Amino acid sequence: VPFMAAGPALLSYILFYLDNGITWHLIYNPGNNLQHGESYNWDLFLNGLCNMVNGFLGLPWLVATTVPCIVHLNNLAEKDKDGNIIQVQETRLTYFFSHLLVGLSLLFLNALKQIPLPVLLGVFLFMGLSSMPGIQFWNRFLLFFQQPSKFPEKPFTKYVETKRIHFYTIFQIVFFLGVFFVQNTASIAIAFPFMTLLCIPARLFLAPRIFEGWELCLLDGYDEDIDEWVSAKEESLRPIQEDGSVEQDSVTERPTEMSGRDAEENV
Repeated sequence: VPFMAAGPALLSYILFYLDNGITWHLIYNPGNNLQHGESYNWDLFLNGLCNMVNGFLGLPWLVATTVPCIVHLNNLAEKDKDGNIIQVQETRLTYFFSHLLVGLSLLFLNALKQIPLPVLLGVFLFMGLSSMPGIQFWNRFLLFFQQPSKFPEKPFTKYVETKRIHFYTIFQIVFFLGVFFVQNTASIAIAFPFMTLLCIPARLFLAPRIFEGWELCLLDGYDEDIDEWVSAKEESLRPIQEDGSVEQDSVTERPTEMSGRDAEENV
């Protein structure tokens, strides 16, 4: 029995690890301007320790709550008119009181049972929909239904061809549908974590064979890498030197270099 349980346990480990990793990278994205130190390894250690104890006692496992974490971050963030985060009010009190209320809900189980199931599902639906405007994949998907002249002013809409933007979005949709199909097919649903894991080598090894490094940088890179690429690109497109002559190597050579080697290193 222990050996037979090793297979499902490995898939559960992959799911927990990816869930924590994805949530951590979304929250600690440099574009969120968080100032407090990160504690990914410590958080992962505590999560594994608690799940080991819960497993021995037959209690539910702990997993990262990606959507509530994103909603919590957005609620504490101060944003500019374009929706970019200026700063985040980082405090432990909101986490403490929210989880305290979750614990106190055990005292009101009879009342909670009176809440219709569609209402509970509607709450989860609202949490998911409220976080979608901050997901670039969703924003790029909406570009299928917009005229190119109406695209939002983003680095990838400015420098990447429209058909390449759509092609990359389709590339992501294919893997999304694969994960969705496996997850919702009862006979193979147990392989859902493994299917999710396959998205990582697809991005690291398959995508660079289809797209240029600078395209990947603009389409799904970190904000500071994108800003660095855009600054170098704009600098390379300045044709006039201080003495008024045309800087030929700046116009012709530097964009090619940045499009290839340097931009790929930024990714």
